[in-house]
Amino acid sequence: MIIENTITSLLNFIPEIILFIMSMVILLAGLFKFSSKYVFHLAVLSVIVAFIVSLQNQTITSSLLFNNSIIKTNVTDFFKHICYFIFLVQILISRNYLKDKKIITGEFYSLLIFALLGCFIIISSNNLIVLFLGIELSSLSLYSLIALNRSSILSSEAAIKYFVLSTIASGIILFGFSYLYGITGTLSISDISKYLISYDESNLYLFSYVLIFIGVAFKFAVAPFHMWLPDVYEGSPLPITNFIASIPKIAFFVLTYRFLEDNPIINNDNFSKLLLLLGIFSILVGNLFALAQKKIMRMLAYSGVANAGFIFLGIFSAINNNFSIAAFYVISYAVTIVSAISIVTFISSKKFDLIYINDFKGFSSRSGYVSILLMITLLSTAGIPLTIGFYAKYLVLDALVDRGLILAAVVVVLMTVIGLYYYLRVIWFMFFESGSNSLINVRGNFSLFILSLIPASIILVFLFPDSIFKYVFEILT
Repeated sequence: MIIENTITSLLNFIPEIILFIMSMVILLAGLFKFSSKYVFHLAVLSVIVAFIVSLQNQTITSSLLFNNSIIKTNVTDFFKHICYFIFLVQILISRNYLKDKKIITGEFYSLLIFALLGCFIIISSNNLIVLFLGIELSSLSLYSLIALNRSSILSSEAAIKYFVLSTIASGIILFGFSYLYGITGTLSISDISKYLISYDESNLYLFSYVLIFIGVAFKFAVAPFHMWLPDVYEGSPLPITNFIASIPKIAFFVLTYRFLEDNPIINNDNFSKLLLLLGIFSILVGNLFALAQKKIMRMLAYSGVANAGFIFLGIFSAINNNFSIAAFYVISYAVTIVSAISIVTFISSKKFDLIYINDFKGFSSRSGYVSILLMITLLSTAGIPLTIGFYAKYLVLDALVDRGLILAAVVVVLMTVIGLYYYLRVIWFMFFESGSNSLINVRGNFSLFILSLIPASIILVFLFPDSIFKYVFEILT
């Protein structure tokens, strides 16, 4: 019986096993000085094979694996598939950039796949210890990746800041886990969320969740736990920034969903107020600080802070376990920011790093098509109509109004309108200013095709939003 259960668990966990084995193979290939072209193709092939196996292996029923420490449901499968798609876009777009910067190595792809694997463990974990291992696997890989460009002082500085602050956040999360275990006597997340809290335990139970969500707020870069994000965005190699901006946010949303699903804590007034205040404060700080930024990646970082606030407001609105609004927002933001950073990565070259917003001046004269793709992406991030970002923001604001929080909704709308300036400024520079773009590099028909997929989907999903939102709603309920 034990052997049967082990075999069943291994069969259901095959995609992650493939990623683990191939990341080691890719690392060894890099050590033995295989051509960077073969290392790249091996990494892409590994992820595609794991993706296909995951699609074949998806389930509509919930199953517990490895002695109930891993959970496999249609929710975990769905979000993993989103992560696979985003990851493939990232590594396909980043190849030329990595070659130009001479960091296209086996260790880069190996660590990046390990970071992806860590996020998958976070998504699938049903045990506090396994969950913490997933968090640390992803974090440790990212520490090394941020500092991979050894010739850059900014990269080293960003890695140290991320390491120190991420370690503190992990410690706070672990502290919260210890309280939860002490109260409930179980490491199972599903059992913890259904635990009936006595009156004497209620304050300590609330305190443990506050600790955990302070750590989660750090991972989402919600203000005031966002100070690491601008430096990491600016100092990291662009493909790593692309990863940090998207896939970990999806993983930590699923973690949040797993902790709060069917849990009465979501209706606790004090806990709800914490989520609401963090969300509004993050939108306020993100939009105001983004206005003053002169560098594109720091601007996108503060934009990420503002959007993390919307995610927390979506979680706040998840009364009666309706997490579909927050899930829709996380997905829409993740694919949109991946498109924006991928375009910046695509433009940058050996001779030219796109650093300042002024560098976009006159870019439409160099490549009108890429300028249009970036414009669609930025308009979606800003929440302009005809894009998926508008519909996602509308759902969050509608949920606030439904709960009678008119003043909060007005503040959020005002901050969003103010935030339009720094998005429209980039668009103005591209189409209505003149500048020297001789060093800007636009190359690769296949890369252009990949870059076109997300902006096209941004508009397509807006045309049929109800069907997509209904699908997300059905999965989460």
